[in-house]
Amino acid sequence: MITLEEQRTVRRPRVSLQALRTTLVLHAILIVAQPIAAGYFLSGNVDAMNDIHATIGGSVWMVAFLQTIVATCYTIVGGGRVWPAVLSAVLVVAEFVQLTFGYLQNFAVHVPLGTAIVGTVLWMTVWSFRSSAHDNRREAKR
Repeated sequence: MITLEEQRTVRRPRVSLQALRTTLVLHAILIVAQPIAAGYFLSGNVDAMNDIHATIGGSVWMVAFLQTIVATCYTIVGGGRVWPAVLSAVLVVAEFVQLTFGYLQNFAVHVPLGTAIVGTVLWMTVWSFRSSAHDNRREAKR
């Protein structure tokens, strides 16, 4: 149990959490648009691949990089948990690999990796709006 004195001195992520939420929502919107654009392409809209899917895919890993910076601020400045920063860095690498395999048209890797990325980003976004995201590292261990 945290005493009243500790509650006054406990540092919790506030501004950094809001920034992380904003970045995650942007990332989630772009990530969810990817399979939708691929679906348009598969249904016969050939322009959807170059106009939408490739354009978003070429920039979404940079959003993941921005998310990594924001998640690191959430961890260091806000006193939040460490795993969002680590997982965001993993997403940067995964999305760059995803981009590479997409341009190589290696769908055996591109499709399952894309599914994993979509699930991870959506899960992180939902987590960021839960009350536990507001806890600092010390409170999260309890």
